[in-house]
Amino acid sequence: MYSQIIVSYDISDTKKRNKFFDELKDLGLISIQKSVFWGYVLGSEKRIIKELFKTYCDKDTDKAFISNASLDKDLKNCFGYDADDFKHPENFEII
Repeated sequence: MYSQIIVSYDISDTKKRNKFFDELKDLGLISIQKSVFWGYVLGSEKRIIKELFKTYCDKDTDKAFISNASLDKDLKNCFGYDADDFKHPENFEII
């Protein structure tokens, strides 16, 4: 079952930050701000993201979090986004 999440991070090392960015994109998350991703994930993918925190974040200087979200149903609390920005994986086209 998919759940909607937001991942936000502040990683000081540029190389690690870029790798983390690429890993999140590879999981199908969408960059909605410079260091903020949104998307639908399975429970196993959420666990992978937590492991990515351990891989790319320095415990003394960096910060990151995962938060449950409902952006596709709560657009009244968004500015500059519309429903097309928050599509469910069932609506994705497989190429």
